[in-house]
Amino acid sequence: MRKINVLRAVLSVAAAMLLTFTAFGQVPEADYSVFNTDVANGATHVDSTDYVTRKAGGTIMGYFAVPDPVYHPNYNAGGNWQITNGFIWNWTSAPATVTFNPVAPVTDTNYVEIQYPDVAATYAITVAEQTPAAFGGCVDATPTYLRVSVIDPPAGTASINPGATWQTITANSAYQICNAQAAQTVTVAFNEAVPNHLAAYAFQITETIEVLSGTGTVLSTSQAETVIQDFPLNSKLKAGNIGGLPSAAFVRATPAFTYTFLTDALALVTYSGNPSRTRYTYRVTRTGDAAQNGLVSNISQKSDYISGTVNYYNFTNQTVSFIVNPAPATGPIYYVPNNFNY
Repeated sequence: MRKINVLRAVLSVAAAMLLTFTAFGQVPEADYSVFNTDVANGATHVDSTDYVTRKAGGTIMGYFAVPDPVYHPNYNAGGNWQITNGFIWNWTSAPATVTFNPVAPVTDTNYVEIQYPDVAATYAITVAEQTPAAFGGCVDATPTYLRVSVIDPPAGTASINPGATWQTITANSAYQICNAQAAQTVTVAFNEAVPNHLAAYAFQITETIEVLSGTGTVLSTSQAETVIQDFPLNSKLKAGNIGGLPSAAFVRATPAFTYTFLTDALALVTYSGNPSRTRYTYRVTRTGDAAQNGLVSNISQKSDYISGTVNYYNFTNQTVSFIVNPAPATGPIYYVPNNFNY
C-alpha cells in the first residue's frame, strides 16, 4: 500500500475513534457544479467566475465547500453525506459587504448561503477548513477561492429600422409606407454583462394583424395576437437554439446580444372588398400564460435558485409595428355639365 494511502487510512481510523459522524452534511445537489480554484490563483476553469443577478433587498446564493476526504470519510452517498463533528469552515469575502448564513466561521456544516447587496460588484469569496481542537485546530493555509460577479439585471428591447423609404411614426418602433411590402427585419436586443457562452433568454414573440381606417381606428382584426415564437424557461434563446422564424439569427458580442428575424410578407388585407390599410404588430413578452411582461436570462433565473420565485424583467420597448397603406384609387371628376343652362 502506498504511504499516502496508509496515512489516509490511519487518519480515518483516528477520526472514527475520537469523533462521531452525527453531523449531517449538506448534499451537493445535482444542480450544483464544482468550481476549480480561480485562474488568478493557479488553475483554469471554463467558468472561473460565478455570475449573480443583483436584486432589490439582495440576492442570496448557496455554496458547498467540499470537505477533506481524510477527515470526512462518510461524506458520500454511501455514508449519507455525514460531516465529522467539530470541523469549522472559515468563509470570507472581499469586500466584506456580504452576509453569511450561518454566520462565518461555520461549524458542522460545509454549506453556507451568501447574501449579496443590491449593487453591481465583484467579490473574492474564500473558504478554509479547520480541524477541531482534538486535531490541533489546524487551518488550511491555501483557502479555496471563488470570484463572484454581481451584475445588473438583463435589459431587453425590440426595435425596427426599415429604411429611408418608410415614413417614421415613432422612431425605431412604428413606421408606415405605401403598398404591400416584402418581409422586414425585427431586432430584439439584450444587454447583460455575461460571457458569450452564458447568454440565454426566455421570452415570447407575438404577431397581430389589423385593418385600420384612414384615421387609425381598428376596423377588423385579421389575426388576433398569436404567439409565433416561444423561448420558455427550459429552452431559452441561445447559441444552437434560435427558434424557427424566418432568417432567425442570434449574434453574441458580450455584453450586447441581438436576436433578429423576418416578419411575414406585409400584404394588404382585403376589407369590404378592397385592399385596406393593414398594421402588423410584433410584441416581445413573457413566456407562458402569466400576465407580467418581461424576460428571464440564464443567469437571472439561476440567481432565483434559493428564493424559488422566478423574477421577470420588463422590455424597454415591447412592441414594433409596420403599416402598409394601399395606393388611393382616384374617383371620377365632378364638373358642371355643359348642358347645365341648355
